[in-house]
Amino acid sequence: MIEDVGIIIQARVSSTRLPRKIILEIDEQITFLDILLNKLKNLKVKLPIILATSNLPVDSVLSEFAKKHKIKFYKGSEENVLERFIDCAEENKIKTIVRICSDNPFIDLFYIEKMINNYKGEDYLSYKINNSPSILTHFGFFTEIVSLKALKKVASKNDSNCIEHVTNCIYKNPDHFNARFLEENIENNDVRCTLDTKADLEILKEIYFDFIKENPNAGYLEIIKFIETRPDLLIGMKRIIKENTK
Repeated sequence: MIEDVGIIIQARVSSTRLPRKIILEIDEQITFLDILLNKLKNLKVKLPIILATSNLPVDSVLSEFAKKHKIKFYKGSEENVLERFIDCAEENKIKTIVRICSDNPFIDLFYIEKMINNYKGEDYLSYKINNSPSILTHFGFFTEIVSLKALKKVASKNDSNCIEHVTNCIYKNPDHFNARFLEENIENNDVRCTLDTKADLEILKEIYFDFIKENPNAGYLEIIKFIETRPDLLIGMKRIIKENTK
């Protein structure tokens, strides 16, 4: 078992594209944040879970979700997300961080467990999906492990490009960090299960009501299999991907 490992969920409600997107009620007293937190409770490996947000007053509402789900809550720097993760990990005595984005409510538990079981003390471990780091994809099923030691090393460089995305300065610098990837391939590149826009919200709601509600712990292959029975969803996803490609 990894020493001093914990899950830190990066969350905020002050999104510019779709404010409060993770806490908009989609079912009776159910939000996409509830769906994610309920799912994480079913991990076979029991780890401390911390919901980490900014110190903006608007984000204080997330403390209610932490209380509801009986997990820890942390507020830190709004602008410097890297600092927020470091401070949160230190306060909770976490040396190895499973970093989860709250925008991914359909995350795959099996692949979190697989990643934890494959971790060998690297600075960084995650998945490459179709040869691209999963954090850079729109699938929304995967996560990453990063060591507190590596985050502190990044912070010591005082590079403004590293304070928002937390891990990009680690996996993009293999000469300075020990980063490793597990390989996965997803044939259908039109699948998008991350929550960013109003259009994402409407599509994910349909997936929730028509599939996830009855299959709350479904893995990504099962979710994709369902999505592929609904050409209308794939058309919508493809359009959103095109609109959001930089």
